Amino acid sequence: MLDEREMKKYVLAIDIGTGGPKVGLVDQEGRVASSASAAVQLFFLPDGGAEHDPAEWWSTITTCIRQVIRESGVAPAAIIAIAVTSMWSVTLPVDENGEPLMNVISWMDGRGAPYNNAVVKGFPNIQGYKLSTLLKYIDIAGFPPTLKGIDALGHMLFIKHARPDIYKRTYKFFEPMDYINMRLTGKFAATQNTVLPMMMVDNRRLDMQEYDPWLLKMGGIDREKLPDLLPIDGILGPITASIASELGLAPGTVVICGVNDNSSSAIGAGSIADSEPAAVMGTSGYLAAHVHHKKTDLNSSMATMPSAIKGRYLFWGELTNNGKVLDAYLKNLVFAQDGFDTGGVPTDMYERASQLALQAPPGSEGVLFLPWFNGTLSPGEDQYMRGGFLNLSHKTSRAHMTRAVFEGLSMNWRWLRGPSEKMIGRPIQYWRLTGGGALSDVWSQIMADVIGIPMHRQADPRNNNVVGVALLAFNRLGLIKLEDIPNMIKFDRIFEPDPSKRAIYDRMFAQFMASKDKIRPIFHALNKM
Repeated sequence: MLDEREMKKYVLAIDIGTGGPKVGLVDQEGRVASSASAAVQLFFLPDGGAEHDPAEWWSTITTCIRQVIRESGVAPAAIIAIAVTSMWSVTLPVDENGEPLMNVISWMDGRGAPYNNAVVKGFPNIQGYKLSTLLKYIDIAGFPPTLKGIDALGHMLFIKHARPDIYKRTYKFFEPMDYINMRLTGKFAATQNTVLPMMMVDNRRLDMQEYDPWLLKMGGIDREKLPDLLPIDGILGPITASIASELGLAPGTVVICGVNDNSSSAIGAGSIADSEPAAVMGTSGYLAAHVHHKKTDLNSSMATMPSAIKGRYLFWGELTNNGKVLDAYLKNLVFAQDGFDTGGVPTDMYERASQLALQAPPGSEGVLFLPWFNGTLSPGEDQYMRGGFLNLSHKTSRAHMTRAVFEGLSMNWRWLRGPSEKMIGRPIQYWRLTGGGALSDVWSQIMADVIGIPMHRQADPRNNNVVGVALLAFNRLGLIKLEDIPNMIKFDRIFEPDPSKRAIYDRMFAQFMASKDKIRPIFHALNKM
């Protein structure tokens, strides 16, 4: 008699984030049978670069795959598909054999800024863009190249101009999910969803499988260096025999076309219906919600993208500053390995931060934290903004500063709320809270108190993307319906706003916004040098 686990069907889901990959085995009910994750290095370079090692990506992914298969006890024959989701605006050039030609360029990498600026400059100028160029980019792609140069177009242009030898040898440019899918299947392909940050596809229509001539001309990237496009809901094909042998998977295991993590996180939070936002508290924070129409808000640097769900658009508002800011504060200032060495970075660093924050009162006795370590994107792009503490005094403690970090990050989310609701088209009554940051009860409650609406926390927020892309794979294989997904997602707690804290957070938020505007010239003067 077959074991129950062998009778079930599973999807092997791979989620590639800034901190490293996560792999999970997910069944048709959205339950995670086993999961594993690994850390990878992010190298910051003196010229504004930020890179990953693609070999470390692959080695950690394969190690995690073997671990989840071993620990789950699931028979390889029960694993019917592999699905990959990942961060995006992350660029890797490969040769015709699929071998990386350099390190992966991170979404934090701004070395493409001068090249993007050259593409869009001209007169009359609005916010750094030639007006006619700006309007055409918005009309066709949905948004223009970022002035920070952190999109895939900026990365490709950096390689073309600063690393011409690599550009010449490049067979294809890949986003992470498409690179891993190529390693699994041997196929060099992508979709309209995954090549979004290359800004080469006409997004006025969905399920496009050709690049746009005007966008290709403006971007200046050779068409043959871009992967061919498959349908958004496509199946890439089976894994290769060598991969099946290497990973211990059944021959013929299929791989679905890749998905960007904005799409998988919305699905993984059950945000399938229109205008139901998921607030993803990951390394980078963003709101994601499905809508039916293409929209753009240039002033707030927000737009819609082709969703991984066929025939739908996905609203996205990207903060770029969230968990990575908390991580930098704790590792660089609190537990730094320097002359003030406090004994190393503890494994319970985030739990300690949450508990310490409780020792300071709401509002941190006036200490204000500005969280823009990586500039700002939504709801207002400015590559020169930075972070800092304001209003420190002799009595300021690390408890005040730590609570102020949580509060400042939450105020950044509050800043995003208004423009997001305008884009989505209606007031939002609550957010679905997910991502690793949601594991903190303290931070989740501060989010509710600062933003002023309930936060419905997903029961397993760390596996949000894993679950989302796995359920999408089951749907593409015809095994579940999209409308069934919301009922599969579990929420463990609702954090209600505390009315007694409303006045203090309204006052703090007013000063947060005033500080942003008043300190901007100082940041520009310091960071444009």
